[in-house]
Amino acid sequence: MEEKIPEYYIGKTHKIEARNVIEDFQAESYNLGTAITYLLRAGKKPNNPAAQDIRKAINHLHFELDKIYNEEK
Repeated sequence: MEEKIPEYYIGKTHKIEARNVIEDFQAESYNLGTAITYLLRAGKKPNNPAAQDIRKAINHLHFELDKIYNEEK
């Protein structure tokens, strides 16, 4: 059974799913991929303010920076 993808995860012009963009550009980084996904849907998910998704994206970017800094030590 095929799962219906919510419209807020599908681009308006080319109808590309956010997960396909992530798989193509950032498959190796969960945090960067998740941050991008939050930014792509910001302001589009019903009852979910854009600021909330932007904050979540920023959090995941901080997680990725922490990971990078810890790997450098």
